[in-house]
Amino acid sequence: MTLKTDWYKKTGIRRQVFAIFAVITGIIMTVSLIGIMGINRVAEDINSLYYNRLLPAVEMANLTEKLYENRLFLEEYLYLDNPFMQKDILEKIEKNHKSIDSIASKYAESHLVEEENRFLVNYRKEIFKYKQLESEIVKLFATDAESARTLFSTEASEEFKKIIEPIHRITDVQLKIGEKLRKESIQEANAIRLALYLTMGVVIMAMIVTGTWLGFVYMMQ
Repeated sequence: MTLKTDWYKKTGIRRQVFAIFAVITGIIMTVSLIGIMGINRVAEDINSLYYNRLLPAVEMANLTEKLYENRLFLEEYLYLDNPFMQKDILEKIEKNHKSIDSIASKYAESHLVEEENRFLVNYRKEIFKYKQLESEIVKLFATDAESARTLFSTEASEEFKKIIEPIHRITDVQLKIGEKLRKESIQEANAIRLALYLTMGVVIMAMIVTGTWLGFVYMMQ
């Protein structure tokens, strides 16, 4: 009878210990799953920050550089008297225009917010006007170089500023959204870190309580 009672006691202890460790394991698995989901969200935020903000920002900087480069090319063209060099400059301008249009089209296909779409529409409207002025200056230069230079430094100069303005606005929006994504990523990373610390604390406390309880049980036998 005593052996049977001892067997039941030991079996009951084993079941309780198993239940405790099962709970601990469940807590660890749950928090680990939450941590993995959080890490995946952080990874998505980082990808979004790179592909939808950082990369487009670099592309827009490249676009701006080519716009200024074309402006300088056109100015150089207006003060040359060598037809071969003038032809070479016009080819460079046309090549840059193709790159500029390609960058703008690629940017339009990325994930844009309402503000970015609005500024991009303004940019495309102004770049169309500027290209027309650019062609007019080149044609006018063949018959009246001085008038072409005047048009370049007045109306075309003002129109060029209107092109650059929406690009600057787009850059501001990119920085604002990028900063928001960065803060969200930091908050999620902090939440994951806190969850892991709490899990470690719960596991350590559970192990201490379990060890103390087992010691007490065996001492009472």
